[in-house]
Amino acid sequence: MVAACIATLVADPVTATRAELRTAGEAAMAAGFEGLSAWVSHLPALNGLGLPVTVVEAAMTWANGEVETATAEAQRLASVVAMTGATKLVAVCLEPSITEVERARENLAVLVDQSGEAGAQVCVEFLPWTGIPDLATAWLLVEPLGDGAGILLDTWHWVRQPGGPADELLRSIPGRRLGYLQLCDAAARRGPDAMGEAMTSRLLPGEGIIDFGAVLAVLEAIGADPVVATEIFNPAMVTARGPVAAAIAMKAAADRVRPDPGQLRQT
Repeated sequence: MVAACIATLVADPVTATRAELRTAGEAAMAAGFEGLSAWVSHLPALNGLGLPVTVVEAAMTWANGEVETATAEAQRLASVVAMTGATKLVAVCLEPSITEVERARENLAVLVDQSGEAGAQVCVEFLPWTGIPDLATAWLLVEPLGDGAGILLDTWHWVRQPGGPADELLRSIPGRRLGYLQLCDAAARRGPDAMGEAMTSRLLPGEGIIDFGAVLAVLEAIGADPVVATEIFNPAMVTARGPVAAAIAMKAAADRVRPDPGQLRQT
């Protein structure tokens, strides 16, 4: 099974209406997705849809926030996790740098504790243009925090991280700490704006330069058992094809590159 990131099935996830989000959820169901990864702000539109919310996105204040702010967000998101039954909570840093690594880790630990009590592993996502630009930085933050703190491996960020794919480091990470895998592809030529490219120009898995066989082989070797979802931000494709056809294309592409059932758990 594979889940769908609902934010990728609307033209603009920031301004999407409740009706547009509901249509996106229905499109995911029609395409055969069996779970959802959803932004907290999108959840009300998905109530009663019939697809489980496997992943909640995202904690954003922990990396540079004061402990009080981070704690309040951790408590709020833990309640969302408990309400949805999600098994993963995404944590990201959107700022260009982390001012104090130890404070960031302490705030992350609060998030991990709160989410763990609600039944979810926190998965830190690395974004090449931020204070957590690569797998090495993400692992530096989460390694001391135990199994409740994991890694989100987005294949677009994986290939675009500074220095490119970090296969040796990935092989050294215990599989239980690789909690969430997002499938998408990247063009050979980098765009001038990494964030803009990531949010508008991702390709269907198999249409770009990512060696999915190599990535998935490493995950199998380390015994990873992640939640898997598509995250193909390409609003032009969604607008041109419509949500249902776009969702069907995403699901079909994911099925072509993902491992056989039993090698990795898909939701």
